[in-house]
Amino acid sequence: MTTEWLEGTIRHRRKQPKKHEFQYNIGMLCLDLNDWTDIASTSPFLSSGRFNWVSLYREDYLDPDVPCLRQAVCQLVKKATGWIPDGPIQLVTHPRYLGYIFNPVSFYLCYEAGQHPENGDVPRVILAQITNTPWKQRHVYCLECEQPGPGNTSDWQSERFAFSKRFHVSPFNGMDQHYQWLFSFRGPDLRVHMNVTEGEKKQFDATLVVRRQAFDRNTFHKSLVRFPLETIKGTAGIYWNALKLKLKGVPFHTHPDKLDPKADTYRRGVDDEGLDVTETDQGKATNNKADAASEARVSSWRT
Repeated sequence: MTTEWLEGTIRHRRKQPKKHEFQYNIGMLCLDLNDWTDIASTSPFLSSGRFNWVSLYREDYLDPDVPCLRQAVCQLVKKATGWIPDGPIQLVTHPRYLGYIFNPVSFYLCYEAGQHPENGDVPRVILAQITNTPWKQRHVYCLECEQPGPGNTSDWQSERFAFSKRFHVSPFNGMDQHYQWLFSFRGPDLRVHMNVTEGEKKQFDATLVVRRQAFDRNTFHKSLVRFPLETIKGTAGIYWNALKLKLKGVPFHTHPDKLDPKADTYRRGVDDEGLDVTETDQGKATNNKADAASEARVSSWRT
């Protein structure tokens, strides 16, 4: 079994219109999708498809009508890029804790045949499946890496993506925003950094820093001691910090599905089926082919 466990920190920093920051320790599963049916044998406290302290449910992830999650990922990647993943596919996610699921974002790291994620290799494609709270809608951004290949233990290998926002996530963030995402790989270390800008100003950033370790019974039981209720903790943290933002006077933004139909952002992203949302570093659409060729491509999918 090549599944891994990730431990590290997650940090959020708001810059506009009020400053606000928090950081906490985090534990996540990095599941090799080929291990889906076998992972429950790791511990009596871990199950697949039924209630337990920790459990995985197929319906929590991409295209639940497709019984095999790996097949669902391969189908979307093929539609988005023309390539069918032929190597490991790792799902970075929170499983359910006591039946409760909370995953603002899950990443599917799609590697080429012969690649070794545990060495810090750079995947060819990354799917970012985002779920908003409390609406529980889902959206996927498909990120095509420019330089997939072998990693090493001394130098960071990084992939950068700039694209326009197509999905409502937080009521404290509007839809006229732009993303710059950075994925960095170095041996067992993984970093994901996101900048959010609007106009000429940086509004927000988030940074996930984790280290991989082999997933076995001992590691899993230690994780239950340190991170016994990760999804419940995450939800409590989101609402606690939302209250702080409200008290600071940060304005709410109406969900785009509820806006006046004449509004520019009304139902933005609802009909996305592979829309190319790649932007230049200046936050503008890459209408020029030369510009587009120099940017890592990102496509948008409502699921």
